[in-house]
Amino acid sequence: MTANLTTLILLGLGALVAFAGALILLVAAFRQSVVWGLVTLLVPFGNLVFICVHWTKAKTGFLTNLAGVLVCVGALFTMPDALAMLRQKSGLPFAGAATPAPKVDLSAQIQQQRTQLEGLQESFVNYGRDLPGQYQELEKRRKALKAGDEAAITQFNQEVAAYQARNVRHRQIQQEIEGTQRALDALLDARSRAAVTTSPGGGKQVIMYTTSRCPACKVAKQYMAQKGIPYQEIDVETSREGMEAFQKLGGRGVPLIMVGNKRMEGFNSQELERMLL
Repeated sequence: MTANLTTLILLGLGALVAFAGALILLVAAFRQSVVWGLVTLLVPFGNLVFICVHWTKAKTGFLTNLAGVLVCVGALFTMPDALAMLRQKSGLPFAGAATPAPKVDLSAQIQQQRTQLEGLQESFVNYGRDLPGQYQELEKRRKALKAGDEAAITQFNQEVAAYQARNVRHRQIQQEIEGTQRALDALLDARSRAAVTTSPGGGKQVIMYTTSRCPACKVAKQYMAQKGIPYQEIDVETSREGMEAFQKLGGRGVPLIMVGNKRMEGFNSQELERMLL
């Protein structure tokens, strides 16, 4: 445990007060008689006997000694390590003690991302459905334009600008879909990792060997996340130990999914459910 300056000062003060109390008690015992003084000084627990028999004369020294001891004990609890230990043992919060961070509700974030993704996908489809027809209509208008018809040319240029803005927005939506999908994948993966290694109720250990560029691995992780199947992921491209384990298992491709002693190369949701039984 580490001690700060306040702790050391309190310990010194408490020890001084406790020593003074013990000395006052000893002086009171010798004033009563030499025998009581020697008993208090030399006999184990003799001071307690003297306190009980001669409380009126002993109480000043006893209370002073007790106050010093309490100051020393209190000083110990100004040490951060002592506070943390007491909080851990009792389960009660203490002023100044750090409280554990609340668990993040990944399910709520996942649902929010899914809702956003569905909205973007719908907008992407709507924009994409109208753009080909608008382009063909503009081509017809362009061919029908007359060189001297300034009003028609101005109107045509305005419609072309609107079409181009709509086309740009269509591409932006596609990029937003890709970004939202990546965020959703990360949340789904994080939720699965939160219950890593074994499923509730003593289920079988699920290990999946993957690579970051494997489409089937991505599908498998999404499925496990949606079904709440905890698993341990090992990327064979970034983990040398993982690659060695993968090779010892005779892996030929990813994902390689191990459920206990059962194995599956590639991904099939029905086969995975059978393996989990």
